[in-house]
Amino acid sequence: MDQSYAPIVVFAYNRVDKLENCLASLEKCIEASSSDLYLFCDGPKSDKDADAVAAVHKFAAEYADRKGFRSINVSLQEKNRGLAASIISGVTDVVNKYGKVIVVEDDLVVFPTFLKYLNEGLAYYRNDPVCGSVSAFTYPIKELDKYDGDVYSTYKAECWGWATWADRWDNASWADTDFTGYLSDMSQRRRFESLEAGLDRLMYLQYKGRIDSWAVRWVYHLFKTGRLTVYPAASHVANEGFDGSGTHCANGFGADFNSAASMSSKEFRWIKCELNDKLAKAYARFPRRKLLFYIPETVRYMLKRH
Repeated sequence: MDQSYAPIVVFAYNRVDKLENCLASLEKCIEASSSDLYLFCDGPKSDKDADAVAAVHKFAAEYADRKGFRSINVSLQEKNRGLAASIISGVTDVVNKYGKVIVVEDDLVVFPTFLKYLNEGLAYYRNDPVCGSVSAFTYPIKELDKYDGDVYSTYKAECWGWATWADRWDNASWADTDFTGYLSDMSQRRRFESLEAGLDRLMYLQYKGRIDSWAVRWVYHLFKTGRLTVYPAASHVANEGFDGSGTHCANGFGADFNSAASMSSKEFRWIKCELNDKLAKAYARFPRRKLLFYIPETVRYMLKRH
């Protein structure tokens, strides 16, 4: 297995406090000092965001001189690219240089096991064509309380702290989705929606240009190509963006999604990447309250659909 550590790509915009917390948590991982860090900071959307973005840029520029990682590479954008374009471009550049990548957004706080878990997963599943990505996050579904494994797999990819390889990412071609074909195939839409409540709606909103999501296109690409995502039985990361400050995370729902920190430094028991149907169905059911985030758009979506 490949024993080198994957580069860590962190994306930030206008929340300097979130970025500080995110990077501080990454530094606590033993593997950080042997890992290359790439920090991408987007530019302001308008004058309203200028001061907050400037604070992030100042912090990031100064952070480049820190010693918490093997190397620190900072990219500061003068103009706003948007989250989707930033992530697609940043991940593509780094994953093609190293062959693998760990992706983190600024509102995530990782646990000390985060880098160990993802690096081991990348090494273990590198030559398994069924595995499309490795997630460090899982919803705290009650079915996991009786599950005695360390990992399981579903067809739904996750974006709250995850990793992949160049051949999987580049194969998305990025990501040239046939929306007309998708929207006209009701059987496929139902199967995609079955991965997690709300995915079909997000695809429609992406098609209409109401959102600009790299994540739903990535999830759809892996689903369409029959690739699975490996999940931990206990999360190695928490999302701290449920305070109304983020683009896609509403206020007050963090406690529903985040589980207790996985602090164990034990050796993880990796298993073959194959669908765990029971846990996949439980995972799909869990976040239905997330639909409340988008009630106005959901109503418009339903009216358009019928």
